Amino acid sequence: MPGYANFKTLYKEEYDCLRDEGYDVESFVQPSPDAEGFLPFPNECDSYSEGEDKEFWKRAYYNLIKVRGSQIRADYPYDEPNDYDEIMAKAPKAPTLEPLSDEEYTSRLNGAFYGRCAAVILGKPLEMGMNRLEIKEYLESVGEYPLNDYVSAYSRKLDKRLREDCIYSTKGNVKFAQSDDDINYTLLALLLAEKHPNGFSSADVGWNWLDNISYHWCWCASRQAYFNMVSLDDTKDIDAQIKEIPYKLNPWRECIDGQIRTDFWGYIHPADIKAAAKDAHRDCAFSLTKNGIYGGMFVAGAIAGAMSKNPSVDLIIKSGLSAIPQNCRLSEAVKLVCGWWNEYKDWVKVADKVYEKYGHLPFAATLNNMAMVTLGIVAGELDYTKSITIATMAGIDTDCNSGTVGSIVGAALGIDNIPARWYEPLNDTIKSTVASVGECRISDIVNRIYHQKKIGYHC
Repeated sequence: MPGYANFKTLYKEEYDCLRDEGYDVESFVQPSPDAEGFLPFPNECDSYSEGEDKEFWKRAYYNLIKVRGSQIRADYPYDEPNDYDEIMAKAPKAPTLEPLSDEEYTSRLNGAFYGRCAAVILGKPLEMGMNRLEIKEYLESVGEYPLNDYVSAYSRKLDKRLREDCIYSTKGNVKFAQSDDDINYTLLALLLAEKHPNGFSSADVGWNWLDNISYHWCWCASRQAYFNMVSLDDTKDIDAQIKEIPYKLNPWRECIDGQIRTDFWGYIHPADIKAAAKDAHRDCAFSLTKNGIYGGMFVAGAIAGAMSKNPSVDLIIKSGLSAIPQNCRLSEAVKLVCGWWNEYKDWVKVADKVYEKYGHLPFAATLNNMAMVTLGIVAGELDYTKSITIATMAGIDTDCNSGTVGSIVGAALGIDNIPARWYEPLNDTIKSTVASVGECRISDIVNRIYHQKKIGYHC
């Protein structure tokens, strides 16, 4: 198997990704079994008996990706470069930000990371592929809708249990921050900065993962990148092979991985959107492209904006948008949510509009999940509890979205403005699966992040 999935799955996922990127795949595939080089449409794949033939789907996949050698459709309305300088040239002007005092920064940093950890734990047991209505049904069955606390692990009424591996992230059982990829990524970024004080390369991101996490603690594009790293051919140019990773066997190259792994770069660059976005870009470009990269840059930029004097919801959103091209799909998604919120002032109606617009996307895509992150920020109105619970109740990737919202809003509020009932149960402890960190104190990690900011880390 070529990494995370078989070639049949890769073919179907790649088809959708290429179409969304603007390639004319409908004209490229040949939907007739009698045609030479037959390539079926994804919704027809299961009807062909040869679909179980490994070599058939391998050939089909490699034929399909040839479409990347063609031009983007003339009517494609988006402009989505991968290069950092091109991205920033196409980004809107950044808002003017006033830096924090050292005392203010310390409070904001604590708010951001404690807020991130608590919010990840809130959403973690509900990360079961449930949509808004399914989450509502569960919460109502245990008398916890609307959500205002950690969620109960079992519904007697529905005879339904949440994720058994997340029992320590459920109501009454929270004693530490459980292992989670969202938190792992922040720790990995810290290790990356500490190991490369003079700046890191995108290749360094991959080597850092191999040194510190196992393959099974990666998902989507990250797992595929990990697979490609351990499959490097020592007889060929290693750097050239690493540069191929974002596109190699990777139809998940625009997935959520970027937006959940760049908080650290915002933390160490308060009120400096460009510096945060630049480090986030280098991090994400190892395994992602286009809106996968933009997701990470948006989050880093939003956090940098949140960690400035007198942050507002509008300033935070503008900070994130100023780190990505103004005419990309992600920018459109964020603006749509902001517009829907201004129209309805009802988070449920806006969440349903997100499902209507982006319901066709995979569970771990960037656009649908960043839309829910945006909803948590704008509807939460810089109230920590309101923000993270809306992001969780809205559904899709609940721990990722809640964690990102908790990080951004926590960065804007500071630790003193986050209810202690969210972070005190964590007992200042993370039980991570990052080899060089393991079980650690949240406060120790905050101190190490603070040190990176003080030494003025720049890539």
